[in-house]
Amino acid sequence: MIGPVWVVQDNDSGLFLYPSPEGDVGFTKFLSHAGRFDNPESAIETAHFLLGNDFTVSKFFDDHINCFKG
Repeated sequence: MIGPVWVVQDNDSGLFLYPSPEGDVGFTKFLSHAGRFDNPESAIETAHFLLGNDFTVSKFFDDHINCFKG
């Protein structure tokens, strides 16, 4: 189902958060590989934990099938 999703980008490196194959959170330079969050609160909480205060959360519409669940 198509709906709103959120991605997190590190402002310093320009890299996006993504779910790594090891089950942790990694970084990618490709938006198409970025992890999708199903709500803005989860995206902000994860970004703040991993990146401090220097991040951008962006909303767009995509399939919810590959979202981080909050």
